[in-house]
Amino acid sequence: MTCFSRFYKKENLINRSLDIDEELYYELEYLSKNVYEASISKLVNASIERIIEDEKIQVYERKNKSYVSRSFLIRESLIEGLYVLKKKYRVSICLLVNVAIRNALLEEKMENDKN
Repeated sequence: MTCFSRFYKKENLINRSLDIDEELYYELEYLSKNVYEASISKLVNASIERIIEDEKIQVYERKNKSYVSRSFLIRESLIEGLYVLKKKYRVSICLLVNVAIRNALLEEKMENDKN
């Protein structure tokens, strides 16, 4: 494995507009600006990739249902994976992406709490 192996191979990116829980979006924005060398789209892609891998689909209830519509560049293979999950669990793509982001942010928080 080379040092470049940690990067993804080129893949078609698909521009998708999604309604994202406003609080989750602001947390992604913070991580993108202050913690990681990654765009918000790349953080979303990482979140989607994880939920496709582990299929940890736990729908959560939000008290404040405030959503923002945002466009993301999502890798084509991940879009395909989302459609498989959508069919399997009968939930919308937007909900799957919100759950994926929430799961990733919870994982991030747990990791930071350990350190």
